[in-house]
Amino acid sequence: MSRNVKSPTVQDLLRLDAIAKHLKIRSRYEDPTFAPDVRAACLARITPILKEHGPFTGENIAQCLGDELCLTFEEVHGPHDVTKLENHYLKGKKEIGFAQLRGELDNPGTDALLFQRLNAEPGAPDSWVAVLNLQGGRSKAYWNKFHELSHRIAEPPQKILPFRRHQFEASNPVEALVDSVASDVAFYEPVFRPLVETYAKTCRLNFEAIEQIRNEYAPTASLLATMKAVVNYWPHPAVALTAEYRGRKNSPGTDLALRVSPQGYNAHANRIGLLIYPNMRAPIGSIIHQAYLTKDDQNALENLGKWETSSGDTLLGIEVYTSARRINERVYAVLSV
Repeated sequence: MSRNVKSPTVQDLLRLDAIAKHLKIRSRYEDPTFAPDVRAACLARITPILKEHGPFTGENIAQCLGDELCLTFEEVHGPHDVTKLENHYLKGKKEIGFAQLRGELDNPGTDALLFQRLNAEPGAPDSWVAVLNLQGGRSKAYWNKFHELSHRIAEPPQKILPFRRHQFEASNPVEALVDSVASDVAFYEPVFRPLVETYAKTCRLNFEAIEQIRNEYAPTASLLATMKAVVNYWPHPAVALTAEYRGRKNSPGTDLALRVSPQGYNAHANRIGLLIYPNMRAPIGSIIHQAYLTKDDQNALENLGKWETSSGDTLLGIEVYTSARRINERVYAVLSV
């Protein structure tokens, strides 16, 4: 898990301990093997299911696991959807947890709500209901489905709790752990890695290839999620990053520049020491700058030795192939050796 994860609260520790017991793993949160053990146990739970019903696209995996876990997805795009869900679950099925649906979704930070129906018949396909808050757009719909599925895979039933609120909070130890499980499930390695490796035989790592992989595997996945997953399974050293105009980390209004945020490295990149420092400036000569200025996709070779920190240090002096794309005020980029 991320080194930026905050210390767990007592409630977090209780949930983390419950996850360990539910998955029958011996390690605990303090152990360095805890997160890998949780991820492995979750994959062990779903692998027989997916082997029986495959082959799959990403969307097929979400539907198959939802059916197996008796979880139904509901989407909220506006107030009319809230009314429809209240009529169906609160009035029609007498599920009192849905009385809080409207108030919870008024909070823009709520990505999803996971309800455990108290009046469901055993094995009912909607024993669990994941309500996805898409009032700000569909970009996170794919990821949020797998985040809620991962809560169901990793955590035991909520017992007396009618619902649980989930929002993007990378610093929360439970949510960070579930996100790591979701990354494994959303881009399921036995299906996704061979697809990436097939493209790598004939293509450079660029956004044309990333889009083709996304369209073949999971058209509804976001570009950011797909980019990170492709980099993870690319068979050569690769890095994913984003860049935006902003100031220094501790002084946001000072020294404004196009600064980068690393989004992921694969194991090959770690092995050769290929890394990008958070918040460092992208050089003026980098095609990341060109993509920002032209708003067109840019692809070119560049030497990372020209990337310099404010203290004068430079990156590893190796040649990389960089592909960059601007979307709104952010540049997405992948670097590969």
